Amino acid sequence: MPGSNPQAKASIHFVDPSSMVVVPQVAGAARVSVQSSPTDKYGVAVARISYGSATSIRGTATHHMIGIGCSKPVRTEHMIEGKRLHHHSGPGCLCVCPAGARHFTAFDGPMEGVVLQVSPECLKLAMADLGAHTGTLVERMDGQDPVLTRIAHVLEAEAAADHPSGMLFWSSVTDALLEHLAAHHLSTAPASPQGRMHASALKRLEDFIQSNLAEPLDLDSLAAVVGSTRFHFARVFRATVGVSPHRYVVRRRLQRARALLRVGESLAQVAAATGFSDQSHLSNWIRRVYGTTPMRLAARR
Repeated sequence: MPGSNPQAKASIHFVDPSSMVVVPQVAGAARVSVQSSPTDKYGVAVARISYGSATSIRGTATHHMIGIGCSKPVRTEHMIEGKRLHHHSGPGCLCVCPAGARHFTAFDGPMEGVVLQVSPECLKLAMADLGAHTGTLVERMDGQDPVLTRIAHVLEAEAAADHPSGMLFWSSVTDALLEHLAAHHLSTAPASPQGRMHASALKRLEDFIQSNLAEPLDLDSLAAVVGSTRFHFARVFRATVGVSPHRYVVRRRLQRARALLRVGESLAQVAAATGFSDQSHLSNWIRRVYGTTPMRLAARR
C-alpha cells in the first residue's frame, strides 16, 4: 500500500495483519511516512518509521526484519533471543532480527529509520540459488552494511514515489537484497547432513526442473530423479531447501515467466512455456508473488 499515514500509532502492519506484524507492541506513538508492500506475503516490504520520543518495542518477528538507522545517534537497548546490547544507534546503524526471534528495543529519545520486512520463503529460495542450504540468518544489533543501506533507501524512494520505475525494477532490487543477505548474513556453522539431500542430488533435481518447466511436475517425477519415494523426498527436500517442492517449482516457473515477459513473449506463450495451466493461472500467481499484473511486471520505465 504505497502512500503516507502520518497518524499511524501502536501496531504497524506491513502486509497481513493476522500474521505479519512488524511492531506488535509499541510504547509511544509511531509515525509511518512511507509504506509499501506489493505482495500479500511472499516478498519484501519497506516502511520509514519515526518515533518522536523515548520508545520501546517488543514482540516476536514473524518475518525477517532489517532496521537501518536514519537519524542522529540515540542511546539504544537491543535484545534478540536473550542477547542484549546497549549502544548508540545512528545513521546507517544496522539491526537484523530473524523470523521467529523474540525481540525488544528501547530508544532513549527520538529515532527514525527504514525497516525492511523479508519473506523467509524468498530468502530460502535465494539461498538455494547460491547453494547455501544449511545457513540461517544471523541476528545483528549493531554495525553497518553499506550495501543493505543503499538497497533500503532505493526501495524507500520507490515506495515514496508510488513505484515510478515499475514493478520489474522493484523485483530486481529485492532480488539483489535477497542475494546479499544469502551471501553475507548467514551462519557459517555446518548443519547436520542427517535427513538432508546431497548437493549432487540437488543439482540433478535443479537441472531436471529447469529443463521441464513447461511440463507437469509432480512429487513422483521429482522423487524419481533422486531415486527416492515421494514421501521421503518431500520431507528431505523441505528440510534441505526450506520450502516445499511445490513452492520451489512455482518460483522457478515464475522466474522463467518474468524473463520471457521481459523479452516480449505474449502471456499465452509464457504460460505454456512455464507450465501454468492458462493465462489466468499465471496472472494469479504473478499478482500473489510480485504484487502486480504481468504487463506491469514486464514494463520498462
